[in-house]
Amino acid sequence: DPIANEYWAKAEFPFHIIADLKKLNIIGLTMDKSVGGQERSYLLEGMIGQEIARVDTSICTFFGVHSGLAMNSIDMCGSDEQRKQFLPSMITLDKIGAFGLTEPDVGSAASMGLKTTAKRNGDTWTINGQKKWIGNATFADYIIIWAKDVDDNHVKGFIVDRQTEGLTTEKIEHKLSLRTVQNALITLKDCKVKEERRLQKANT
Repeated sequence: DPIANEYWAKAEFPFHIIADLKKLNIIGLTMDKSVGGQERSYLLEGMIGQEIARVDTSICTFFGVHSGLAMNSIDMCGSDEQRKQFLPSMITLDKIGAFGLTEPDVGSAASMGLKTTAKRNGDTWTINGQKKWIGNATFADYIIIWAKDVDDNHVKGFIVDRQTEGLTTEKIEHKLSLRTVQNALITLKDCKVKEERRLQKANT
């Protein structure tokens, strides 16, 4: 690819290629046609990812985080209303997703180790904690945040807008690999998220 080395050296993301990715129509391939998907096989999606990675693994990471981790969280764990609300604009790349699981101290310990907490008060959740090495997070519109409910000790997922008050993203600099991927340290300080943004089928 004529730009891969350039953007690796700059540790920047080539945002202009998003318009070209839109034309390829490869996002959300496995999802229902009712939300804009094509109901194709996971094997095909994996082969497409392999071809992207053959040229540049950083762009494949963008593809996998957005179309795989973030969108599949909504597709598999969200309600029908959430799927219809969020997935169509993500399939067309008008909205970009990120997946906030990994934390500074415990890595991806989803089952019991997460330190990010969520506390419900009425129809509003208050989320506190940090996430680290989160790809796409510096520019994603929606970040799937996984947090432990302090009341029932279960991990729940939330669709959090990056512009939410109390949420900050700090780009991780001086990486040696996947330099084009925009990894971030996310800090959530008393972030207020409505119950309608909680992934309705996620409760582990």
